Amino acid sequence: MSAITKLPMSDTSFIAQAPNAPTPDQFHTVQFYTEDAFLLDGLSRFVGTALGAGDAAIVIATKAHRDGLSQRLKALGLDTSNPMKHGRYAPLDAKETLAMFMHKGSPDPERFTSVIGDEIGRVSATVAGNGRRVSAFGEMVAILWAEGNAEGAIRLEQLWNDLARTHAFNLQCAYPISGFDQHDHRDSFLKICNEHSAVIPGEEYTSLATESDRLRNIAELQQREQANQTLQRTKERLENEVAERIEAERKLRASEQSLRELSGHLLRLQDEERRRLGRELHDSLGQYLAVLKMGLDSLKLDVGSQSDTVEREISECLRLAEDSMREMRTISYLLYPPMLEEMGLNTAIPWYLEGFGKRSGIETTLDISPDFGRLPRDVELAIFRVLQESLTNVHRHSGSTTAHVRLRIGEGLVALEVTDNGKGIPTPVLEASRESLGTLGVGLRGMRERMRQLGGTLELSSNPGGTMVRATVPCDKMVSSIDA
Repeated sequence: MSAITKLPMSDTSFIAQAPNAPTPDQFHTVQFYTEDAFLLDGLSRFVGTALGAGDAAIVIATKAHRDGLSQRLKALGLDTSNPMKHGRYAPLDAKETLAMFMHKGSPDPERFTSVIGDEIGRVSATVAGNGRRVSAFGEMVAILWAEGNAEGAIRLEQLWNDLARTHAFNLQCAYPISGFDQHDHRDSFLKICNEHSAVIPGEEYTSLATESDRLRNIAELQQREQANQTLQRTKERLENEVAERIEAERKLRASEQSLRELSGHLLRLQDEERRRLGRELHDSLGQYLAVLKMGLDSLKLDVGSQSDTVEREISECLRLAEDSMREMRTISYLLYPPMLEEMGLNTAIPWYLEGFGKRSGIETTLDISPDFGRLPRDVELAIFRVLQESLTNVHRHSGSTTAHVRLRIGEGLVALEVTDNGKGIPTPVLEASRESLGTLGVGLRGMRERMRQLGGTLELSSNPGGTMVRATVPCDKMVSSIDA
């Protein structure tokens, strides 16, 4: 085969040379393109020149490109029926041909040589002995690249080069440049270029008329590449920062979850300890005080009227014993009211409000449905503790003369509201109390944590006319006293 001195393209002065030319008198070029029309214009010149000169041509392309090529050749006045009749022109379907030698996602060398080598040999025989050559066009590699099989595309390029060592032909491949739009395509793109004797850039470059314009375009591309590299580094840095932030947020959520679990555990321990202390006071200290009162009663009878002074002192001791028993019983019930466990909120709240009113002098009212039944034990205990803390705050901080309690259940929620007519909580104090270690702040956090543990919420609103605490807990239905 004679040496190739000119490529059948409109302008080849700018073709970038790649290192892996098949042989000195053959070429294996790759064309990158944006528009199909640009590809077909060049392909029609490539194939038309070959057929017009009496050479043979093989076109392995998609149906759309084969049809487009046929239309352009006819427009140029070239009838392909005669070359096809004599075997000089072989248009083949790219997908069908590719399937004939693919094996497990990769081109099989032996099958490729059999399929493509035999076809080139057959076409070459039609022009042998006349100093003619074979021009081949293939876009099977572009199909593999579009399918995401970059290794398969590169391997197929290599098999074409291997075949050029035993068969005489010139080859042109083509890829749409839009397929190389990712940063990680760079290495594969360079490998593809390295398998060709020449690389033909897309239409934006080939349309430039002068060398000065082309050099200016190259400089512009270099600047764009530099900007892309800077952008990529910025992107990687931002991705790392985002990943670090996500990890920090994950650790924070895990820490918050651990704290909530610890808080819930501490609240349960606190309630159990209150229950134990309440029973201890009632069962042990209460019994001691009862025995002490009985002894004083007996001593008072024995002394009789023998000594007015002794009788008065014994009477005073009796009074103190009775007061101690009442105070002990109150403390015991406040720590863990037995009627809450036995009868539920419907009974425990009125009892508590009655005692609170007597101790504080604050008039209390209750609005609760008469048929309000038992709730799950943990819900009842949480509601009762919020009520205790809310009324304690009314007594200590509000200066209110009244307190109103409202308890409702409906739409899957239990709602407790405690309102007063006091001076309210100044906004700065209210906000500070949520973060500080003061009594009000600790109480609010405790109430909120109880609600959170049950999936509920605590709302606090306050103004100079009074304060309202509203606690809500999910609860679909009431339970029997046994289940509670």
